[in-house]
Amino acid sequence: MVKRSASSDNLATAGSSISPVKRRRRSSSTSTSAEALQELSHAGKEYGPQWNDWPAPRSAMAEARDFIRDIVGNKRSVLIVPDKDADGLSAGTLLYQTLIHMQHPSDLISVHHLTKGNNVHSDFERDIMHASGAEKIVVLDQGSRPGRSLVPPFKDVKGEGKRVLIVDHHMSDEWPEDSQVLTACQTPPIATAALLSYMLLRDLHPKVYEEEAWRAVVGVIGADLGTSVPKWGTAPWPSELGGVFRKLGSKSFSEAVSGINAPRRTAEYNVPKAWDIMLAARAPADMANNAFLKLCRLDVGDETAKWARTPPKFSADGKVAVVTVHTGFQVHPVIATRWAGTLGRKSTKLLMCANTGFNPDPNKVSFSCRIAASLRNLPEDQQPNLIALLNEYGDRIPGFRERVGGDYARGHKEATGGIIPKDEFDLLLHTMGVPVPGISSVTVKSERGVTPSPRKAGSKGKVIDPKQTNGIEKFFKAKPKV
Repeated sequence: MVKRSASSDNLATAGSSISPVKRRRRSSSTSTSAEALQELSHAGKEYGPQWNDWPAPRSAMAEARDFIRDIVGNKRSVLIVPDKDADGLSAGTLLYQTLIHMQHPSDLISVHHLTKGNNVHSDFERDIMHASGAEKIVVLDQGSRPGRSLVPPFKDVKGEGKRVLIVDHHMSDEWPEDSQVLTACQTPPIATAALLSYMLLRDLHPKVYEEEAWRAVVGVIGADLGTSVPKWGTAPWPSELGGVFRKLGSKSFSEAVSGINAPRRTAEYNVPKAWDIMLAARAPADMANNAFLKLCRLDVGDETAKWARTPPKFSADGKVAVVTVHTGFQVHPVIATRWAGTLGRKSTKLLMCANTGFNPDPNKVSFSCRIAASLRNLPEDQQPNLIALLNEYGDRIPGFRERVGGDYARGHKEATGGIIPKDEFDLLLHTMGVPVPGISSVTVKSERGVTPSPRKAGSKGKVIDPKQTNGIEKFFKAKPKV
């Protein structure tokens, strides 16, 4: 400790009207302010303490950073399991590059991409992840639901802590057992998985911001938010990413997102190659200009055009419109989004596109649901919750929710979907009052609303609305652009 001399005290007093005591108090106050600033998250520092728990609770962020530091500090083998889309691949490559910047040996980092039509909770994927022998596993943007642990825990790993870290933003308050969880789903506006990952990793090494920040922007744009929803520089959106967006250009980002999303939409489902391309990229332009991604985009565009004008069928209560396609391409989310933007019926809340040909199992149906675009301008608390709406229909079918399990109505309240057996899907449509080939229905009004009752095809059924004379084309403001 350095002692102040009397002369220095006198000099301080002579040169200022502030007494030494007051000077010490100001110093103490400044120190306290600095300490308080250190306690704030990045969003809290930029926009105030009310944003301290964005994009996720600060305590969970700190625990997740410790998980990453433990991997690097103890030279642990790690398996990265990212989702297949732009958001998941952005989050995964952010983590991979962060580990490399932190000098983690590349031979201790491995990556697993789920097989087509599968999810991270399946026995098949669980066995693959466990067989990797990785000490730590990080699962990104794969959705969340309750159940057994994603992989069996290792009993012989030195130190404490979970084997699995889940980084996610899909709506859920239940998680697999024995998992450490970092979720953005409870702190609106809900960040994408890539943005959550970026905020988690940005302070672990300077190069995360300097060289990898663009990946977070790709993930934000790719997760259905587009280029206009995030208001960079307005709370809580990080202004530094706005600078990255403006520097590299909207067109470059949009084309990069379109390109990196294309391989997983093709029938070949070459997600590993999309990962390799994005991992090697140093800017979004590298993906926008990639020849393989361009070819995939052309193939997806052709297939989308083939099915884009398939007309919807409506539920008895008018809340649901269903388009059914049959293709090995994952175009059902795109078609659902397009119809959501063009339907003119005010009563319609949910646009569903079901694909009977995408899943390798011919007995399963994959479907995507989107909120009608006309309802997106409503305050968030007034927008329909699509997950709740699907569950409402499902609850009308005895045993349905138990039979379909966690593969039904998962995701976000404005964008959800599932993969369920075809028989169960037909039963769901029938309960909604959507015409199903081979089955007709009559409607009965009850306290729960309109409930369809089964009637064999060819039998004489009740007309729902004898005054209805308009054709299907009159339900739309405009046909979707192709």
